[in-house]
Amino acid sequence: MVAQQHYQRLKHLYTAASAEQATGPVDISYGYAEVVGVIEEGADRPVVTRVPHQHLLADVASLAAGSVEKEGQLALEQFNLSVNQPDYRGSVRASAEVVLAEPPRYHVRATLFGEDGKELAEALTFFGPSGEDLPPDPAPEDEAEGPAPPPAPFMPVHATRFGSLCLN
Repeated sequence: MVAQQHYQRLKHLYTAASAEQATGPVDISYGYAEVVGVIEEGADRPVVTRVPHQHLLADVASLAAGSVEKEGQLALEQFNLSVNQPDYRGSVRASAEVVLAEPPRYHVRATLFGEDGKELAEALTFFGPSGEDLPPDPAPEDEAEGPAPPPAPFMPVHATRFGSLCLN
């Protein structure tokens, strides 16, 4: 349950921040994150300094790295971006996975897919400790739902050739 609370805190921190390109659900599990969003025309931003693909890829990569580090915040140390379709505009799905964990450093591969499922961009990122604590959850879950239900009074057990298997 502690891990699930950590993932919920990351989701709440991300959605509370100004994530203008994230329009859909945010999914986080251990070492993996996925964000659904949209890439729109950015006429007010200079193209030379930032491509719109970079925002979502950096966000999803930091969520994936943050899912394995519960002690504090991580800082982006290196970001390598490769864009296949720089002119793409529309709905996208960004996913990231920790490919190498050498605590306190994490290597994350993030990929951005278009509506048709084709890869639009890819990023390899490296995260290290920032020395800052993770902020508290801005929208903690209400724990006033009552006590947990008692365990089931039965336990299905199946014998296999490798031993007993309990499905409880």
